[in-house]
Amino acid sequence: MRNMIRWNPRNEVEVSEPFDTLEQMVDDMWRSWPFRASRTSSTPLLRPALDVVENDKELIFRLDLPGLKPEDVNITVDDHTLLISGHMGDTVEREGDRYHYRERRTGSFERSIRLPNTVDTDKVDASFENGVLNITLPKLPQAQPKQISIKASGK
Repeated sequence: MRNMIRWNPRNEVEVSEPFDTLEQMVDDMWRSWPFRASRTSSTPLLRPALDVVENDKELIFRLDLPGLKPEDVNITVDDHTLLISGHMGDTVEREGDRYHYRERRTGSFERSIRLPNTVDTDKVDASFENGVLNITLPKLPQAQPKQISIKASGK
């Protein structure tokens, strides 16, 4: 046992170029952002911004989907998992157009969120307002807070 040497991953980096590995990781991160690879194909998926808000009565999901219409988005709930998917982006390219600079991304998006057992998945409500998708799931009655009254003692 005394002959064993503890493995140190830093020993794997060549001393002559210690920052190459770090630079490669940062390049890979920026090259793929805000995309991620799909599990089923090699095409990248967009990840629209998502907020999750909770109050005493409901759980609310808000996604930024500018320029989309309700028919462009699919929402399903299966086995307490909320799946939101669709396609976004500028799909109109006219003959003769030349892009000098392009930041707007096009492509498919998919968000999958595991839901707690405290929400009623049979009463999902979804609406669009100003490019924001709002999905509301009410909490089950037993999951909502209860006010407990305090009795005064008769002493």
